[in-house]
Amino acid sequence: MSEGDLAGISSMNFETSDEQSLILKQVDRACKELRPVEDKFYLSHKYNDQTNGILGQAHVLGMPISSDYGDGQGVDLLTYALALERLGREGGGVRTFVSVQTSLTMMPIERWGTPEQKSRYLEPGTKGEKLYAFGLTEPGAGSDPSSMRTDFEERGGNFVLNGQKTWISNGSVAHTVIVFARPKSPSGGAGGICAFLVDRDSEGFPSRTSWGSSPLTPVRSTLTTASCRRTASSGRAGRAFRWHTAH
Repeated sequence: MSEGDLAGISSMNFETSDEQSLILKQVDRACKELRPVEDKFYLSHKYNDQTNGILGQAHVLGMPISSDYGDGQGVDLLTYALALERLGREGGGVRTFVSVQTSLTMMPIERWGTPEQKSRYLEPGTKGEKLYAFGLTEPGAGSDPSSMRTDFEERGGNFVLNGQKTWISNGSVAHTVIVFARPKSPSGGAGGICAFLVDRDSEGFPSRTSWGSSPLTPVRSTLTTASCRRTASSGRAGRAFRWHTAH
């Protein structure tokens, strides 16, 4: 990179607009309301079940989601990033709760989900009425998701998943989890990995709760899928791994 390439950096405008400032003040007020409640749950090593209500009423959870869905606000990504930064001052668990709920689940559903999935999951999710989690990590597959062992096969128009996910933030409180799995066939490699929306009440989908080093982290859990059935979706198979690595 030459000196000329850096010449314009000093003239970049880092000031927020009046609209952005108004939104961020709203986030700040929500954080101040959340703080004493969060302290109480932190000291008792319990999940703060009031977080989604407080942040939902403040229109935080649907910030980058289109206003076509529930409480979506349609804000730009810079404003959303600044909001996450402010939320992080209340603890890593608070920021993780929002980023998992919004960045890792609702934003992908909005971009790649079917119309029915968008209506079913985005409307309650933006209001904090339904909570979501992102099921990628496994006991033997963390930084290398291509080595995951959770698999799926299609039976009579349904998908049957089997495997185990671990260290899933929001996992034991989520109503729905995006679960990644590879084809059960011997030839099924990373290129065939798919993502499934699995509801909590699906048959054979228990979870085991565990707290990590930070009690602020929203209940990380181990999820075990045992013949967990979900209706086949209309999405293209095999694109989930490429989508994950792009994020």
